Amino acid sequence: MYLAELAAQLGPWAYAAIFATIFAETGLVVTPFLPGESLLLTSGTLAGADILDIAILAPLLFAAAFLGDVCNYLIGRFVGRHLLSKPRKYLRPEHVEKAHEFYERHGGMAIVLARFLPIVRTLAPFVAGVARMEFHRLLFFAAVAAALWVTVFLGAGYLFGNVPWVTDYLALALAIAVAASAVPGLVIWAVHHLRRGRTGAD
Repeated sequence: MYLAELAAQLGPWAYAAIFATIFAETGLVVTPFLPGESLLLTSGTLAGADILDIAILAPLLFAAAFLGDVCNYLIGRFVGRHLLSKPRKYLRPEHVEKAHEFYERHGGMAIVLARFLPIVRTLAPFVAGVARMEFHRLLFFAAVAAALWVTVFLGAGYLFGNVPWVTDYLALALAIAVAASAVPGLVIWAVHHLRRGRTGAD
């Protein structure tokens, strides 16, 4: 119930905080630890419970996700090679390598698929920038990724928030929403590694 009370107390600033968190998760390279899906699901649940406004959240979070990818791409394009030239704590080689491999395998669609994979989604636009993906292609894939991601998670949270018992047991409902947010990423991760294993076996 604490989140609901906090959102009510913050008023318009709650939207600003949610926007900033979603933007920073993919926009600043160094903040992959910030909540993504879980924040979308909980925001949607709060909107379904009439604590937040879905008409404000939907375009706001689309913009946050889209602009985050664009900002990250630009960082990769203009200073990425310099950042990767020496070891840095916030750019772990294994994470960058995984994102690079993901980008090489899927091309532009990596931006869309990575949206559903924690950490990889933060580094995929960065790697695309380092690889000099055409800017107009990045804009297209970033828009598709943001639209799908926000629609799936915010929409699911909103539908969940409209379930009659959710308002009465909001704390439990939010806990369920946070747990459910990990499922799509785990499914995509499992499919990716299964295909990779089959390729290696061949």
